[in-house]
Amino acid sequence: MPESRCLQGIWSSPWIFIFAASGSAVGLGNIWRFPYVLGQNGGGAFLLVYCLCLLLVGLPVLVAEVALGRTVRSNPIDTVNDLSERRIVHKAWVIVPWLAGISGFLILTFYSVIAGWSIAYLERALSGQFKDISQLGAEAMFEGLLANPTEMLLWHSVFMVLVVLTVGQSVTRGLSALVRILLPALILILVGLAAYSISIGNMTKTLEFMFAWSWQDITFDVVLAAVGMALFSLSVGMGAMFSYGAYMSKRMSITRACGIVVGVDLLVALLAGLLIFPLVFSFQIDVEAGPSLTFVSLPIIFGGVPAGQVVAGVFFALLVIAALTSAISMLELFVAWLHEKFYIARLKAALLLGIVVWFIGIAVLLSFNHWDNKIVFDLNFFELLDEITSMILLPVVAILLSVLVAWFIPRTMLQNEMITKQSNHFEWWYRTLKYISIPAMVVITLAGWIGA
Repeated sequence: MPESRCLQGIWSSPWIFIFAASGSAVGLGNIWRFPYVLGQNGGGAFLLVYCLCLLLVGLPVLVAEVALGRTVRSNPIDTVNDLSERRIVHKAWVIVPWLAGISGFLILTFYSVIAGWSIAYLERALSGQFKDISQLGAEAMFEGLLANPTEMLLWHSVFMVLVVLTVGQSVTRGLSALVRILLPALILILVGLAAYSISIGNMTKTLEFMFAWSWQDITFDVVLAAVGMALFSLSVGMGAMFSYGAYMSKRMSITRACGIVVGVDLLVALLAGLLIFPLVFSFQIDVEAGPSLTFVSLPIIFGGVPAGQVVAGVFFALLVIAALTSAISMLELFVAWLHEKFYIARLKAALLLGIVVWFIGIAVLLSFNHWDNKIVFDLNFFELLDEITSMILLPVVAILLSVLVAWFIPRTMLQNEMITKQSNHFEWWYRTLKYISIPAMVVITLAGWIGA
């Protein structure tokens, strides 16, 4: 298929693809979710298993998704349709990109609301509301935000406008211009904040907690959490990397580029841990505080450290940047499909889809207050969406995509996509995906369902 099929052009350099893919991977999952999941799963043991999962599950699946996107150089749905028309795969496999797009779309409906919390806390940080705040005050501040649907709607709307305006541009123009600025800025800010945290916090306990481990600490629950975190943090299973692969030049090495993306993803997660835990141990905050670690515990810490207002403002600005670079990729699959299939202008397609996401997001934010009713399985609307995406759609898409690539796409076609001077890179990836990644994901997913 000629490269002109990709209507939006090609990434101008390998580093722009790496920036874009890393921006998609690096988000609230790394900076908000990773520290509290690490805290809830024993620290060092979880980190060890997480690194292995990135290498043996996350990276192979990421390479598979990018390679399939570059194979036909179109949006994911038309890619699989094209392979079906050429009798390479059965037409039923089109369910994979559809499920991937639906996963990203549904995740964005509540991801935008949580990103809105980051904007709200950025405003609170800059206005000095964290100064000398107590635990009761921090809890009341967060509960007050959740109980205020009007304010949550405002910040949810602001965030979705930013997403729509970015996705509405050509990916190789709008997104590349954004990530070449935001991703390096995000990493530099994280490094600065981590250095500050280390200088005033308890680094001894942090190093012991994050990097010390024993075999008895590695339980099945830790492995389950690590695999889920690896897939979530790399944005696999949402169609984003599938779409970005379509804009990737044939001259780029997929294995090398994806390896760098995984490295950046891990680096950001580690920096987030080194930012948060020295302060947590210094202020004797519970490391197992869970999701509230960011929005309840950190304001207490920021309110009691030197230059806390500035540090808090920079931190929550960082959260907003990370959320934006991830969110724009969640809308890309269906925007690209509408644009290429029906010739709808990208901005119009992004606006139409963004409005739908915005409306569903209203139901999500209301589930924290006025609509906090259990719909099914003792879950409210937000909890139901979270369960459907994280426990069902993401793992199922990752498994189906991996099976499609490893067992149904011709090996020679895949080898043509793996442009690398080291041929053993292909063999390692291909065998790992077939015989380690897929079985591991099937076992972990089934165990998670049975355990649930």
